[in-house]
Amino acid sequence: MSFQIIEDATLLAIVQNVAQMVSYPNPSDPAGDSDPSVQQMVQAVNMSATELMSLYDWQSLTRTYEIAIEASTPGISEQAFDLPEDFYEWIDQTQWNSTNQWPAIGPISPQMWQNLLVRTVLPTMSFYWQVRDNSLYILAPPTEEQTLTFMYQSLAWVIDQDNPTLYKNRATKNGDTILLDSFLVTLYTRAKWLEMKGLDSAAAMRDFHVNFENRKGQKKGSPVLNMVRSYGFPYLNALYNTPDTGFGS
Repeated sequence: MSFQIIEDATLLAIVQNVAQMVSYPNPSDPAGDSDPSVQQMVQAVNMSATELMSLYDWQSLTRTYEIAIEASTPGISEQAFDLPEDFYEWIDQTQWNSTNQWPAIGPISPQMWQNLLVRTVLPTMSFYWQVRDNSLYILAPPTEEQTLTFMYQSLAWVIDQDNPTLYKNRATKNGDTILLDSFLVTLYTRAKWLEMKGLDSAAAMRDFHVNFENRKGQKKGSPVLNMVRSYGFPYLNALYNTPDTGFGS
C-alpha cells in the first residue's frame, strides 16, 4: 500500500491556491512579487494564521517547557523567571513541580498573592505562581533547585525555509512552512483577501467556519464521554488508588 499525501503548507502553495480560487493570475514568487494584490494575499496569509492560532489549542503548536526554580537570595519572598520566548498561552492545569511531584498552584489572584505574601510563614510544599509583566513569579522560591514543568501554546507557527530549526511567527519566504492546518489557512486567507478587495466574502467566510468546526480537533483527539452508568470494574486507578511503584508487594 502506498500513499501520496500533499500538504500545501508553504506560503507559495497557499497563495497560489488562493489565487486559483479567486481566478487571479498565479504568482510564481509571492514573497517578492510587487503586485499589490499578491502582496495583499501574503498579508492575508499572515493575518489569517495569526488569528487562527488564537482560536484553538492546536496540537502542532503545543510545547513542553521546564524552568529551574531556585531562589537568587535565600529567604526571598518572590522571584520572577522568564517564560519561553515563543510563549503564547498556558495549557491550564499542566503546571507541576516535577521534583516534588506536586501540582503547581496557580495562577494565584492578586488578592490571594498579597494574602500569602504578608503571612509570617510562606507555603513551601509546591510552587505558587502568577504572571506579571510577562514574567512568571514564584512565591517563596526554594533555596535548592526544583523543576517547574508545564505545557503551553507557541506563537511560532512558521518554520523557516532555509533553517528548519528556526521557528517564526510570520511567513516571509516562499518556502516557509506553516504549521497550522493549511486548508483552513487557505480558506481564511481567501475570505480575508476578498474583504481587502471590497468584494463579497460571505460565502468564503461560511466555508471557513464550517471547515474550522469540522477540522479543528481531528489531529488532536478527545475523550469519549459516557452519560450512562458504567458497568465496568475500575477498582484500580493509577490516578487515585494505585501507587506508582510497589503495587502488590
